[in-house]
Amino acid sequence: MADKNLEALIVKIVKKVIKKEIKNLSQDNLPIILADDNSTLDNWQNSNAIEELIDDLQISPYSRLPEKEDIELERKLRELKFKQELRKDWISFLVKDVIVYSTTTIFILVLAGFYLFRIN
Repeated sequence: MADKNLEALIVKIVKKVIKKEIKNLSQDNLPIILADDNSTLDNWQNSNAIEELIDDLQISPYSRLPEKEDIELERKLRELKFKQELRKDWISFLVKDVIVYSTTTIFILVLAGFYLFRIN
């Protein structure tokens, strides 16, 4: 509850600061813009439109604390990723070490046996 009150207070402060900064702007310290580009900035000079825009700002919290369900889902996702990596490692082990090593060994023994019988 205190987080929501704090968030509302921060939103109010930010809106007040934005309004104050816009009021402090004057024609003298604005950058020079060509006349054909000024047509899009006419609404910007209207202070009522600015205040309406500031009041309509939707400020979403950028840091939200994870909820219990989110934490549980994250844990399950990590478990699934771990199981997937473990399966991948086992498949890699079986293919590389067991199948390739055993077929290579059997092939060498068959060639050696073939040459031994051929010599006789």
